[in-house]
Amino acid sequence: MAIEALPPARLGEIRPLLLDLLVEEQEPVRGRRASRAHLDGWLPPTAAQFQGRNRVFVSRAPDGSLEGFCWCVLFDPGTGLEGELAELYVVPEARGRGVGRLLAEQASRLFAAERVTFACVWTEASNRAAVSAYRRAGFEPTGHLVMTWHPEA
Repeated sequence: MAIEALPPARLGEIRPLLLDLLVEEQEPVRGRRASRAHLDGWLPPTAAQFQGRNRVFVSRAPDGSLEGFCWCVLFDPGTGLEGELAELYVVPEARGRGVGRLLAEQASRLFAAERVTFACVWTEASNRAAVSAYRRAGFEPTGHLVMTWHPEA
């Protein structure tokens, strides 16, 4: 299984997977969930909008379709280069085959090569597959409290 860097001009290829990720990771808010169509209308065109440098890695199935992706962001807030594994998603059909682990490991290799001083990733503690992939790639849990805001459905 090979991981490849996706050129910025081809970021649109991951949009369907980004939408799948948004749909899957929604928490019911006041008993409502946003539909895929609502999220598609809310999500801006897929482009590198983070301040800093963006790197997207993908895994492809033998037929060339995407099995998963990870989106890494590198930025310097003035205290040294930092990194975030901002998004990681594996299509349901490819889960359990190590795709997420390989993508997370690619992110760790990027952070090491770029001499990142701090890197983070966010996930739900209950997402055992993600936690396992991130741990195998060198990430460790912390005691930080994370609070989130989501748009109205």
